[in-house]
Amino acid sequence: MSKRRTGTLLWQRALSGILNSLGDKVATMPREKALRLGERLGRLGYRLVGRSRKHALRNLRLVYGDTMSEQERAAFTCRVFETFGRMFMDFYRAALGDADEVLKLITRVDGWDEIGMAAIAEGKGVIAVSGHLGNFELFARYVGRRGVPLTVVARDPDDPIFGELVKRVRQSGGYQVQDKGKSARALLKALQRKEVVGILHDQNSGDVFVPFFGVPAGTPTGPAILALMTGAPIVPAYCVSQLDGTYRIIVRPIIRAVDTGDREADLRRITEQMSASLEEMVREYPEQWLWLHNRWKASFEEKNLPRWPQGYDLPALQARWNGT
Repeated sequence: MSKRRTGTLLWQRALSGILNSLGDKVATMPREKALRLGERLGRLGYRLVGRSRKHALRNLRLVYGDTMSEQERAAFTCRVFETFGRMFMDFYRAALGDADEVLKLITRVDGWDEIGMAAIAEGKGVIAVSGHLGNFELFARYVGRRGVPLTVVARDPDDPIFGELVKRVRQSGGYQVQDKGKSARALLKALQRKEVVGILHDQNSGDVFVPFFGVPAGTPTGPAILALMTGAPIVPAYCVSQLDGTYRIIVRPIIRAVDTGDREADLRRITEQMSASLEEMVREYPEQWLWLHNRWKASFEEKNLPRWPQGYDLPALQARWNGT
């Protein structure tokens, strides 16, 4: 086992061990106490998961350059771990208590009826795209509890014990989960049944390189391909934490997959629109995005440098990426 994966496994195993030992106590304890526990678990992750910590520090250096000091980047990264620890506790508690009580944490919904339900009414299925921003798992529960058939794509965690815990929580949410590596056919069938599919599209990929925070980011074209194949509207949707600890769902305007006959250009344009929507949200809620992911890995691989769009100062961005 590589050293870089050991920290992730230790953290996930510690997390599942603590939660399994507490059992139903997590559901019955006051929510604020549970959130404080989540913060502590997040800080534990900051110490243990060196790989993710390093990814975040480098991503922040790449995006913010000298406007954020090394100490500020470290403090910011720790807060990101804490934030996801807090939101994980709400995710976990959702499977232990009354589902309707959990959904009462969503105190504001902007655009789901006007945009999301209207897109469903078109009868072509809907591709709901989001990112690792806020409590995206809670958004899936919200859609499921509204009686909308939903299938989401998810990658199994590194640790199988933690994976079983996450799977159990997701299965209680009223939606279907497809493994990331085996999802294409299932998603296509769901769209043909006029259902909703949920995809987090902000993961490292070599499919196409589009702007994200002023740097070309290798981004999967899966949502764009599905949209071009089926005509399904793409609906960007997010679930973010508010200052009072409750959640807000934000649904952005539909992205249309217009087929111009130039497949490469169409895939790039659609993916650029999705990434631009997510970037706007991350700029508004920066500590709620998963900076811990190696988002720009493919971008700086030697084989992909010739694929960058024109107009970027490659040497300067490489220097930021390498910390030189």
